[in-house]
Amino acid sequence: MLEALVGAEGEYAAYATYDAIINEYGSVNPYVNIMAAEAKHIDALKQILDQYEVAYPVKNPYLGMIEAPESLAAAAQAGVDAEIANVALYEEQLEAVGDYPDIVSVFRRLQAASQEQHLPAFQRAAARN
Repeated sequence: MLEALVGAEGEYAAYATYDAIINEYGSVNPYVNIMAAEAKHIDALKQILDQYEVAYPVKNPYLGMIEAPESLAAAAQAGVDAEIANVALYEEQLEAVGDYPDIVSVFRRLQAASQEQHLPAFQRAAARN
């Protein structure tokens, strides 16, 4: 469960990436909207981690550590790549938590958001650039 929050393809890293892009290029979409969604994903994971008494860093360790891509076009492609990796991360993690229906439900919901909402938004942004 912890990997979904603090792993390199996890929610903290995604949030910090979009934060770096917004800091570099301003409040542009889809980064603003998806960053807000990532905050909700982080909260959902923290709730389940708290429920199972799993310790995690309260502060996002990636904030300020990730550099923005060199252009908005590169940022859009990075978003595509990150969301594909995030979907794959949840797919891998689902096997490990299969005996816990509540965790499976949260992981499937977050995975679906990445695959059905975030990924298409970044694909559209990449196509525009």
